Amino acid sequence: MSPIQLTRGRVWSKSWPLIFANALIPLVGVVDTMVIGVAGSAVDLAGVALGSAVFAIFYWGAYSLRQSTTGFAAQAVGSGDYKQSQLVLVRSIILALLLGSIIVLLKSPLSELSFRIMQGSQEAELVGKSYVNWRFYGMPAAIALFALTGWMIGVGLTRVAMFVQVFLAVINGALDLWFVLGLGWGPAGVAAGTAIAEWLAMILAAGILLRHISRTTGVYSVAVSPAHIFHVLPFVHLLSVNRDLFIRSGCMIIGFTWFINSGARQGDAMLAGNQILLQFIAIWAFVLDAFAFTAEAETGRAIGRKSRAALDRAVLLTSEYAFVTALVCAGITLLAGPWVLRAVISDSQALTAALAFLPWCSAVPVLGVAAWQLDGIFVGATRSASMRNSAIISVALYLIADYFLAPAYGNAGVWSAFLLYYVLRGVTLAVVFPALRRSIPVA
Repeated sequence: MSPIQLTRGRVWSKSWPLIFANALIPLVGVVDTMVIGVAGSAVDLAGVALGSAVFAIFYWGAYSLRQSTTGFAAQAVGSGDYKQSQLVLVRSIILALLLGSIIVLLKSPLSELSFRIMQGSQEAELVGKSYVNWRFYGMPAAIALFALTGWMIGVGLTRVAMFVQVFLAVINGALDLWFVLGLGWGPAGVAAGTAIAEWLAMILAAGILLRHISRTTGVYSVAVSPAHIFHVLPFVHLLSVNRDLFIRSGCMIIGFTWFINSGARQGDAMLAGNQILLQFIAIWAFVLDAFAFTAEAETGRAIGRKSRAALDRAVLLTSEYAFVTALVCAGITLLAGPWVLRAVISDSQALTAALAFLPWCSAVPVLGVAAWQLDGIFVGATRSASMRNSAIISVALYLIADYFLAPAYGNAGVWSAFLLYYVLRGVTLAVVFPALRRSIPVA
């Protein structure tokens, strides 16, 4: 039976659950920030900003596992190899739990080293260290949840992914409010609440997938066989792709951490304002990534089917939705942003800083949408080397731009270089996309 042709309706049906699921991923950080914004001071906000940036170094460094899992799972489904898709899931979970456990064991030296690099005030760093200490305990679950979610996207279970993220966001929000407003634990309370929520969400996701697999294809013997799980060649391939994507994620972390650090040099109020605006960007990035994730799955299936026509259609239809949505996101930021900022920021200096640079923030969805879409296409194709090279070039040019612009123009220079960074990420991938397309058979 020939595969069903991708349509705009199918793109939307696959993407709308991911819009909600993805928007809820950064909502974990948004809730942490907003609870502190209401209950704390500018120093507390700045401390959570620094702590979040440090934690992101390790958290988003492991995000490569979500991407590689999606790509490999989608390609396996596209070729009709469901045994291989289960092996992808098991291998990814093993890697996730191993990496997360190592990070927990090394959390103290990793935290100390990271805060030596940051440039916030002494008071903000003390708050940040308290926040990071608790967040690290959720790391194994958080990374395993990346693997589980990546597999869901790759095989088309986008509504399940949405349900898990809703569960995580609700539990995180409830625990944050209880620990901070109820028990008065401050930044440590929001971190502890998030770590607990991540463990509960991981357990829920694993249970749902086990039930799904049992009711559909059944658990194949190869998926529980150590000899097959740790077979050298596919496991090395998975590790090599994750290595490239890890380097790519590391470059992105450098970029975002540099943005926070560059803002920190402008003072605590400006740092706090930039941190709040970064939450807007995080939400829009994950909303737009819904279409990039659909592009990942459909690109992977096109690769599995060896069909250039299917690839072209996946790129076209998912990108149409993405570019229109980017314009909507920019408009919402400009129109609703001032009201949201006034509602969540109690410190007057931080509020003034955030309002001043809200228009700069609104430009990010429009300038970044090409980068997000191309990321999805290259993830689905598991062309990790191209993504790695793009990331290295982009972040290097961004750091050079910030080096000259930030001292000369203050926070306006910080934002100018940051916007350029998004443009560079899209351009460097667009240059190599024709080679990716030509590598797929015309059939």
